[in-house]
Amino acid sequence: MSAPELENKEITSFPVVNPNPSTWATAAAGVVPEYLSSGNVTPGNVLGQIDYKSLRNSGGIQEGDMFTLTSAIGTQVGVHIYKPSPEVAIDAVVIFFHGNVRPTRYNPDIITPFLKCGATVVGRDLPGYDQSSFVPNVPGSVELAAIANDEVFMSWVLDKYKTSRIVLCGRSIGTLAWTRHLSNPRVVGAIGIVPLRSMASLIRPQIQNKIWEVVAKGLESFSVIGCFESIFDALYPANCEAENLKDFKTMGLRIAEFNSGISGKRVALFPAKEDSLVPEDAANEIKTMLEVFHVDVKMQTLKGGHSALPTAEQFREAFESILE
Repeated sequence: MSAPELENKEITSFPVVNPNPSTWATAAAGVVPEYLSSGNVTPGNVLGQIDYKSLRNSGGIQEGDMFTLTSAIGTQVGVHIYKPSPEVAIDAVVIFFHGNVRPTRYNPDIITPFLKCGATVVGRDLPGYDQSSFVPNVPGSVELAAIANDEVFMSWVLDKYKTSRIVLCGRSIGTLAWTRHLSNPRVVGAIGIVPLRSMASLIRPQIQNKIWEVVAKGLESFSVIGCFESIFDALYPANCEAENLKDFKTMGLRIAEFNSGISGKRVALFPAKEDSLVPEDAANEIKTMLEVFHVDVKMQTLKGGHSALPTAEQFREAFESILE
């Protein structure tokens, strides 16, 4: 059954426990709603600003099966399944974690190469994207919902594909998701496309000047030059929790660390040469963090900016090298 054309409009609310003390940054973050209304300060589709018709027209859509799961905190998670042709199918699954602009099924240029390699491709939509429900835009809620969504989604994947080798693939902010699951014993490796270590680094160029304008308007003679990270941390704080998700805390939309469970795995990273959104050293930082645990990391630099993608041949080589 193909996924429906209309995205999920539901809003799922849940209590967030935020242990972080109020600071000047909290106050500064509190006077940004004027800019928040444009959607430009939020990660992803929190405010529903994505133009799905434009996405269809510009990049097409990958037809596949779709259904929803319900997370431990009540959010709805859109799940997409794409199956290879029987004559090329192998017992391997690629889990695709989409980026900040295109939800899962709007990435045919990523999904198709893996199908041609014989892999089944599965993906889930981030909170507020396509078939996943929205959450209120309060500190901690977006990341907690993403964690809850990924937990129920990954549980379904591992149960559904009990014998398959699993490769993770993340694009842009999607790399923040696959890093949480790389240590799973069933996962043999991962592919990161224009990877980043922190969401703050991605949206800084777009919003820093505007935040300064809005905050300066709300707080007389208050300067936020050089204080972007503190305001971002107040908007998207670490250490937040939610009921029914007690084993998990937010990380502030960043990769904090890895653990020894990733040792011996294989990772392919594809930074872009002219990427104006992700810092030059982001991929190298991730590479260094992985190599501490003896992960075999291969890195190829793509031509172009943040929208750059590996060629079909590069996808194939990366995928096959991970499965070797």
